[in-house]
Amino acid sequence: MTTILAFLFVLGVLVFVHELGHFLAARRIGVRVLTFSLGFGPKLLKVQRGDTEYCISALPLGGYVKMAGETPDEPRTGAPDEFLSKTKWERFQVLIMGPLMNIVLAVALWAVVLAQGTPVPAYLDDAPVVAYVEAGSPAERVGIRPGDRFVTVAGQTTKNGKISTRNKHRANRRSGHGLGNEGLLQEEQGVEAKTGNGFRKAVTGFLEPQSAK
Repeated sequence: MTTILAFLFVLGVLVFVHELGHFLAARRIGVRVLTFSLGFGPKLLKVQRGDTEYCISALPLGGYVKMAGETPDEPRTGAPDEFLSKTKWERFQVLIMGPLMNIVLAVALWAVVLAQGTPVPAYLDDAPVVAYVEAGSPAERVGIRPGDRFVTVAGQTTKNGKISTRNKHRANRRSGHGLGNEGLLQEEQGVEAKTGNGFRKAVTGFLEPQSAK
């Protein structure tokens, strides 16, 4: 039920903005608008304002703007406020304004979404700093401590203190083990860690966590 209501709401917004474009363009060039409707079929709610009837109809799957003298099949008086009494350029403006309003809506919503941003995993931005060392692990035995920062992996310097995916794959190939966010350290790999006392060469490598074996 929620999905259906969400679909109808989104569709209603799209239709409203689209038909509003036609309506505003028609009014701007002096075309008499007879009906502005959201939905098709029987009219559930309607309000008359001037020459225009604003209504909500039973089938919420579209909408329409009815203009005076809109098609050649309708009785026409040749009045200047009829749609077909306008020039081709003016009629084109009325017809194109609906799709243009949808494009404007899409750009506006896109800008709002981009302004809100999106969550990004901390490891993509933060330097690879050791947060936890398991007691009795190879990392603890070689002296790795919380707060140490990795500066090279598989002989490659980390860019801006970050471990790139390429370096992870290179380390995996050389050590035969996977490099994960919770990886342990073993001998053979050669990872440099920077501590408060400066740089230390740790003959270590990355292992998959015990739970991943």
